[in-house]
Amino acid sequence: MPRQLVALCVFGLVACGGGSDSASYQQAVDQASQLEAAARASGVSSPCTQSSQCGLLTFLEPTACPMPTYQVYSLVSASAAAASAAASEEIILAAQAIALDPGPFGPCPAFVIVPPIPVCVANVCQPSL
Repeated sequence: MPRQLVALCVFGLVACGGGSDSASYQQAVDQASQLEAAARASGVSSPCTQSSQCGLLTFLEPTACPMPTYQVYSLVSASAAAASAAASEEIILAAQAIALDPGPFGPCPAFVIVPPIPVCVANVCQPSL
C-alpha cells in the first residue's frame, strides 16, 4: 500500500507540472523574456532615410500555442546587430521553453498573424498601415 501511495503522489506531481521540468521550463521562459527585453531596447526605430534601412525583429511567445510578435527597427542604428542577435537567441530559447512546457497541451486556434512591413517615414522606421 505505501508503494502505491508514493507512486500516486509522484504521478500527481508530474501530471500537474510539479516535476523538475517545471523549473527548467520557467528558467527557459525567463531567459527568453530577458532576451526579448534586450532586443526590444536595442531595436531602435531611427535613423533611416529609406525603407530598405528598416527591418523587423521577430519574437516567439513561449506558450503552448506560440504566437509571433514583431518590432520594426532601424538596420543602420548602432545597436541593430545587438538587437538582431538577441531576437534570434530569444526565438531559440522560446522554442526550448515550448518543448519543456510541463502543462497540458490542447488544440491551438488556427489563424495567421501577418507581419508588418517596415517603412521609413520622416527618418523613423515604423510598420506600414
